[in-house]
Amino acid sequence: MNARSLRRSLPIVSITIAVVLALTGCTGPQLASPVGEWVAIEDDYGTLSIHSDGTFAITDASYNPLEQRDADDDFNATGTWRIFPDDTELSLVFVEASQGDSDVSPAGFDVPFRSGTIRFHDPDDVLDIEFRLADETSK
Repeated sequence: MNARSLRRSLPIVSITIAVVLALTGCTGPQLASPVGEWVAIEDDYGTLSIHSDGTFAITDASYNPLEQRDADDDFNATGTWRIFPDDTELSLVFVEASQGDSDVSPAGFDVPFRSGTIRFHDPDDVLDIEFRLADETSK
């Protein structure tokens, strides 16, 4: 194959590889650990801090995932987390939570994190908050 025909075939090969990666879900690096500082994106507010000691904290969030409703940037929570081998989800157990001056009943969630985002949403997928990893402290 000469250099000219090789240059012509490279765009086709690149497009084919991109399509295969997109269809198989291999579009980016997959995180091995959720530890780090996660910040709300788009029109949402709040921070999700996941610590290496197995604890987490949500501060000043614009969505209350426990009651599945919007918050006035005043949802706060603490709890514990863990991941299981060969599992793609992060298990969060809320120990304490509040929205403004009101306490919120704790609960637990399993959420995907390996793509670099964590999203909480209501059952109808109308209200939500999405956090993106801003500062990876461990992989």
